[in-house]
Amino acid sequence: MERKSSDYTLYGHPVSGNAYKVALMLSLCSIDYDFEIVDLPAGDNLSAEFLEINPLGKIPVFRHGELLLRQSHDVLRYLASQTSLFGPNDWNEEARIGDWIGFSVDFLSYGLARLRFELLFGNGKGPIYDYFKTSADRGLSLLEPHLKNNQWLACERPTIADISVYPVMTYLTDGGYDTSDFSGITLWMERFQSLQGFGTQSKLMPDV
Repeated sequence: MERKSSDYTLYGHPVSGNAYKVALMLSLCSIDYDFEIVDLPAGDNLSAEFLEINPLGKIPVFRHGELLLRQSHDVLRYLASQTSLFGPNDWNEEARIGDWIGFSVDFLSYGLARLRFELLFGNGKGPIYDYFKTSADRGLSLLEPHLKNNQWLACERPTIADISVYPVMTYLTDGGYDTSDFSGITLWMERFQSLQGFGTQSKLMPDV
């Protein structure tokens, strides 16, 4: 089905990992979309105009016609249902995908992503960094052996579970880790990058 770019709008910021999840899904599904930059440092997310879109002042926000979705994983599930791509085929797959989406929140958003933030934008290594490193270390200790034994996270094909986890794994170096310690994760990332429609964060969400 041919879609006009104006049918789909992603509101986000070029450095947002959660917005990148949505942009990846759109690109992998060959869906054209408009990217509207919400300038977080300038406080645009707290402007009256944006608060009408999301009263919580958070990004990303995804618009399809009159539909507004304000959580990145809701967008992934919605697009999977609309396109029949990267989603589950049965409830067993749904459960496994849900496991990994939960993992991405528990161990990556509140682990690796926070380490990157502290090193690049926060106070560097210190008590806050150490607190979140415990979660990040635990997550990586689960992810690395799994990907040494499996091509993809939840199923024998790429799914929204992989799309959910991939963006944060690009933060390994910025989070203070040596990628050479994670051969399973590295090979999985290379497989992911070979998918048709893959794009880097800067390509899919240009800062212009």
